[in-house]
Amino acid sequence: MSIRQDGVTTAPAGPEPVNETLTLLQADLESGLFKALSEPTRQRIVSILLQHGRLSIMQIKAFFPQDRSVVSRHLKFLRETGVVNCTQQGRYAYYELNSFEVMGKLQGIVERLGRVLQAHYPAQWEEFEKQADPAIKKDAPESVL
Repeated sequence: MSIRQDGVTTAPAGPEPVNETLTLLQADLESGLFKALSEPTRQRIVSILLQHGRLSIMQIKAFFPQDRSVVSRHLKFLRETGVVNCTQQGRYAYYELNSFEVMGKLQGIVERLGRVLQAHYPAQWEEFEKQADPAIKKDAPESVL
């Protein structure tokens, strides 16, 4: 860890100053992704889309006892947070997972969290590196591990 002349602490593994990384991590965590995935109905919608792929609202609604308006409200929230994409085809709207967006957000969170932990908790980070699953290490960026 090094301290620049302006007082900003930088993590040894990455080009971002730790303070900037913390700010970006906070923004990632507040982006709504976790809120979108924390509600049981939305979790079920995501699970259904994972299993069945692209579906119309009526096809999704068939899995729920709630009114179409309730399912529609949850789909709107998932769409606004980037979890699902919606495409209009004629008079029907079709929903599918926005897997690249979700994976990108999750990967960014993991990378930034790793930089912060490495900078602020070096002993625990070293222990984590020793115990980490080799598959995780293989897929992790060099700047984090």
